[in-house]
Amino acid sequence: MAIVIPDPEYTLRGVAGEAFGRSYHLLSPTVIGRAPECDITINATGLSRRHARLRPTGDGLAIEDLRSANGTFVNGQRIATATARVGDEVAFDQLRFRVYAAAGKQGAAPTSHTRASSSRGWIHWTLLAVAAIGAVAALALWPRA
Repeated sequence: MAIVIPDPEYTLRGVAGEAFGRSYHLLSPTVIGRAPECDITINATGLSRRHARLRPTGDGLAIEDLRSANGTFVNGQRIATATARVGDEVAFDQLRFRVYAAAGKQGAAPTSHTRASSSRGWIHWTLLAVAAIGAVAALALWPRA
């Protein structure tokens, strides 16, 4: 009996451009572009009809630029082919996405060069700053005898 190991799953979350706020779950090889036959169709002016192919792998998200006019980028570097890992930024012209592991997936934790852990730290420090400002304001308004 053969054991079938499913492909890893990733999610692209739009952080800039026409796809801001949208999430795309990647289960298998996926083509992104403006053409209606693409797996992910986004009508953005800088996106080619068939812009890039994304393929989930055990090492990360394999990305192949499909000779797009405006380029495909991983962490700001234009690529022909590359592997994006959890936490990396992927851009197709002006459309920017962050790569996440699909919810509940094991073994796909952010690597040390990602911002995932720093974003949690940012939230912690923001909450701490708000609490400190509230304490100072409460002391300033405290009635003096």
